[in-house]
Amino acid sequence: MGMTHKETLQKLVAAGMRLRYGDHPTKQVLLRYLWEMKHIIDAGHIDYYLMAFWIFRHYADSAGISFWARGAMPSSIVCYALMLTDIDPVKYELHSVRFVNDELPKFQFDIEASRFNEFMNRAEEILAENAKDFDITAIKACLFKEDVKVGEKMKITYLTPCEYLSRKHERSLPENIDDELARYALYFPDTMDLYEAYIKQPSTLNGLIYQEQMLDILRQVFHVGSIKADQIRLAIQRGEAQQVEAYRQKLFSDLKDITPDEAERAWQRLTSNPRAFLKAHAVSHVMARYKFDF
Repeated sequence: MGMTHKETLQKLVAAGMRLRYGDHPTKQVLLRYLWEMKHIIDAGHIDYYLMAFWIFRHYADSAGISFWARGAMPSSIVCYALMLTDIDPVKYELHSVRFVNDELPKFQFDIEASRFNEFMNRAEEILAENAKDFDITAIKACLFKEDVKVGEKMKITYLTPCEYLSRKHERSLPENIDDELARYALYFPDTMDLYEAYIKQPSTLNGLIYQEQMLDILRQVFHVGSIKADQIRLAIQRGEAQQVEAYRQKLFSDLKDITPDEAERAWQRLTSNPRAFLKAHAVSHVMARYKFDF
């Protein structure tokens, strides 16, 4: 009897974890891996990860087609173990919840522009070949979203040819890329004022630049679980004032190991930059500059 999809994913991820972290990973790495795998299995997302591995890592890699993970994908230690991203989420302090907590995981990739059509044709063939064993319609919706108008808004395609992603370049990474990451995260029209302030004084915003830092505050100071922390983070960033205040009242009514004054200072820092950027995306974008020719 062959392995189930669950067993196949578990075997692939376990092998990838050994390659990435060796035979004796740290407790932090192990707990993160176990938490993410449980969430993926409980949410019924196994097939999405398997097909992403089969199409991107197995086919694209063997065919020599360059691809690069975008968005929240580098947050996932399972994606890192499956070699779908080369960014270590533990090293860069990214959070699994920013990827695995979505209703469907958003596998966002840039594909080598000159071979995009070739890749998509083969991907369609692979999906068709596996139609008996996988829900291909759901997998297509997860991996290959098309540009469609929703009201007046345009949904962004998750898989797009990127003109600068042409071939490997492999420039050496600088010893410290924190400043480069921060500059990228702030250099957008709606945060240009924060960018200019950061250029003048990098300690601006008490260092709160990334969404991941918001999650850290909620988890480390207020002892909030990962899923709830992401919900609070979303409410703050969406400007849902009443909901945010309700969260605040709840957290302040059950403080542990800190005084109300310390909690207030932490809360002020937490809410100091509702425009905080997704660090996982900043890391993936900046690191791409050192991997590929523009």
